[in-house]
Amino acid sequence: MVTSCAASFGLPPLHDPDQVMEDQARLIDSIVIDGQVTTVVSPLKFDPDTESETLTYVIHGEPLQVLAEAGSWQMVVSVLDGYLGWLDHSAVSATVLEPTHTVSIPLAHVYEAPDLKSNPVRTLPMGAYVTATSSSQNGFTPLSDGNWVFAKHLSVVREFVDDPVQVAEKFLGVPYLWGGRTALGMDCSALVQIALAACGCRAHRDSCTQFESLGRLLVGEEKPMRGDLAFFPGHVGWMVDSTHILHANATNMAVTVDPVEDVIGWIAAETDERPFTGYRRL
Repeated sequence: MVTSCAASFGLPPLHDPDQVMEDQARLIDSIVIDGQVTTVVSPLKFDPDTESETLTYVIHGEPLQVLAEAGSWQMVVSVLDGYLGWLDHSAVSATVLEPTHTVSIPLAHVYEAPDLKSNPVRTLPMGAYVTATSSSQNGFTPLSDGNWVFAKHLSVVREFVDDPVQVAEKFLGVPYLWGGRTALGMDCSALVQIALAACGCRAHRDSCTQFESLGRLLVGEEKPMRGDLAFFPGHVGWMVDSTHILHANATNMAVTVDPVEDVIGWIAAETDERPFTGYRRL
């Protein structure tokens, strides 16, 4: 099945007003969907090798374009953000189910039956796509695979919230994981991307392309406020007030809230680059 991301997955075009994607060798602005992630979460690799660098992680139901095969690996493009990499073929289905809902909390259990005492069969992260087959029963929504999710843990596709910081705050304490995009582990730019996705904004995956594409740079005497993004070399986070940042960081190996000045100090101790890049307002 080949379909369109915007039409069937309820997402707008990738937010890339200055077309920075054109200069990124590992990014492809694809709207072709001929595959879908079937695992809860899987690493997208630089090369078709388990020991290769993990570029990012893809999550359940995520739409893919399949470009090539090499043994047990498939070269794919994550249609959500254009990332190109290699997935183990066991994580990819050629059958694409048009989603009806997304998971709207950090982690949601999938059950065998519409009963909180039934066996959980998997746990899906925020942003995972699922397909419901009928109306809810006993507070649970039936899925196309015969299992059930508590209805209040799902949002209808194209149903978005307004406050990305409030979404990001749900991940406070989540462990840091390079390339991670779920409550099982995430990195700094994923915290931005996932929070924006919940608000209907399809943003770039990496902090460098987020800096080039999101909002406007604060200048002069403008002061940061809640909802602004703070950027550093290779790092980004959400401002929760005028002086504190919510971010997934390797210093604490977790999502934490810290004074911006402390973060500048951490980065200054590790690099010769200018330790603070700027604030951007969405």
